[in-house]
Amino acid sequence: MYENSKFSKLKEGEREARKEILINAALDLFDKKPFDEIGVRDIAAAVGVSPASMYRYFPSREDLFVEAFIKDLRTIEKWLDKLIQDTEDFTMEAFATALVTHLLKSEPTFQMMSYLMIKGKMSPNLLKRYNNVQRSLLNKIDSVIDKAGIHTDNRLFSHVLYASLNGILMTFRNYPGRSKHDIEKHVHRLASLLCKIFRYGVASPLFDELSHKTKPQLDAH
Repeated sequence: MYENSKFSKLKEGEREARKEILINAALDLFDKKPFDEIGVRDIAAAVGVSPASMYRYFPSREDLFVEAFIKDLRTIEKWLDKLIQDTEDFTMEAFATALVTHLLKSEPTFQMMSYLMIKGKMSPNLLKRYNNVQRSLLNKIDSVIDKAGIHTDNRLFSHVLYASLNGILMTFRNYPGRSKHDIEKHVHRLASLLCKIFRYGVASPLFDELSHKTKPQLDAH
């Protein structure tokens, strides 16, 4: 539990610092409890404040969750950026394996991602910030695809790769009756297979034509 003093000793003007404490408390809870079982009272208790005081900083529980997810995505973005820079001959398979491994081990990220995929709603201000983070993440995927020898200015392919990897995780991450080791092994196998299909499929004339004619309808604008 967070100490009361850590939150209460901040000056009233230090709004962002207080919000950060609440976000970190939520992220800690996401790692310990099922997402749908965490309420405002749980987060407030972790920080040592009343539930009512939380609404001074977040209009709703959902707003707090989205803010926490945005922070988590920025962490993933920085981690991927460092991984790409520090790894010689960084391949699409290396990217896919690293991403699915990270998401297999990160319960908070997986829970928040699943929640937002199902709910799909957020305030205009949060949506703008969320789109900025997603755009930056997709830029990283663009560079990975380019390094794989697939040269295209079409964001559609990054959407396909990112969504497909997420789909694999959503389908098999908590598959019943399988050990974590078996699930991880299977997810890695599928991610590698996806990259092979992606690389050789996009290299065909059909996909070359698609690259020039099709533009993504749902991009992070």
